Amino acid sequence: MPGAQAVIGGFAATASRRARVDTTYDALVVVDSLDMVDPAEADASAVRAMAAGDHEALRGFYDRYGRMVHAIAYRITGDAQAAEECTQDAFLAVWKSASSFDPSRSQAATWVCAIARNRALDAVRATGRRPVPSEQLPENGFAPDSADVVAEADSAVHVARAMAQLPPAQFDVLQLAYFDGLSQSEIAQRLEVPIGTVKSRMRLALERMREVIGDLGPEA
Repeated sequence: MPGAQAVIGGFAATASRRARVDTTYDALVVVDSLDMVDPAEADASAVRAMAAGDHEALRGFYDRYGRMVHAIAYRITGDAQAAEECTQDAFLAVWKSASSFDPSRSQAATWVCAIARNRALDAVRATGRRPVPSEQLPENGFAPDSADVVAEADSAVHVARAMAQLPPAQFDVLQLAYFDGLSQSEIAQRLEVPIGTVKSRMRLALERMREVIGDLGPEA
């Protein structure tokens, strides 16, 4: 089972391929004011607001991490409906237990991704095997065993944890490229910024992802 370094390599290749328009990045590094935002503190603030009953905070937290959580759940279950249910369960759990969240013990992004991981593994265990589509089965015809599923789940959460540490500006372009499949020009239109800014944010995001993956531990 590939580790997180292998995953991020594929992640970067997919993001770059989906966001292709011009593969040459600008030499100028764009410094965004959004890059000055501490994502961990912003997320912790959102969870505190949820604990106080702020539904808009939940909406914002979902907008930031909903696609990531769904991707983790889908990667583990291989089933779109199960992934959707796991995503809903994860954010419901965040809402209900927001008051008990301790930012000194974990980041909010890691917390919600871990919840999704556990919900997805529970869904897989309930079926007795991983529901992988037949065309994706290995040649021997058998789906991965439970140890493989858990290892893959942990790797997915590891990468999600790294992505969550990106500043908002970089996070947004990488998510739009990887999860929404938008090109660089489409991202520029969506965010209403110059395409050169998109290219710089993408480059910085991928560089930062590689650094963070290495910092998170030897299992990366």
